[in-house]
Amino acid sequence: MLADASVARNFAVLGWVDHLVALAGGTLLIAHGVLGLTAEEPAELERIQKAFRDESARDPGSPAASAAAAALVGLDDLIGRRSQDIKVVVPTAEEFALAVRLHDPQDREWRRQLGVRARRLDAGEAVSIGIAIGRRLAFASDDDDARVAYLALGGTKHLWTLDLIQEAVARRLLSKAEAQAGYRRLCERYRFWGPPW
Repeated sequence: MLADASVARNFAVLGWVDHLVALAGGTLLIAHGVLGLTAEEPAELERIQKAFRDESARDPGSPAASAAAAALVGLDDLIGRRSQDIKVVVPTAEEFALAVRLHDPQDREWRRQLGVRARRLDAGEAVSIGIAIGRRLAFASDDDDARVAYLALGGTKHLWTLDLIQEAVARRLLSKAEAQAGYRRLCERYRFWGPPW
């Protein structure tokens, strides 16, 4: 399974990186550009990490700063596992070419034919879809246009954050009460606008 930034972020801020890795079969795949190959190469998840770091320092002791500090622990864990049970996947030339079409403003009409409503997909979603399609991987994303493009291009299994949390309950990685409380915290504290449980 390949996860985009939103799904990886959501599980990280809840402290559930182990569960996401388990749901991915022991190795979670993340596209290059969503996560850097090394600590010296910041990408989307590293920018999210920096935003939480800045927020935690802005008003120490406030509820927002405390939530950001808690999120930072999970993001540090996720990013620190790069090259262990989290693998950064570099796109092939063909996968990259597909990503460019999904992101390039000039290919808007082609994307509309796929059913994509947005002007373009962001770079992280585009490269993730390129890799997931090229390697026939399940794709975890919380962006509806990314889901639409992935399925229209022949993708076989799309998963939302909520799908994965409910699968964690089904596999007894989390109790239902713990999962529901975590999902509620994700929506209320971490500004995630997912579907209702």
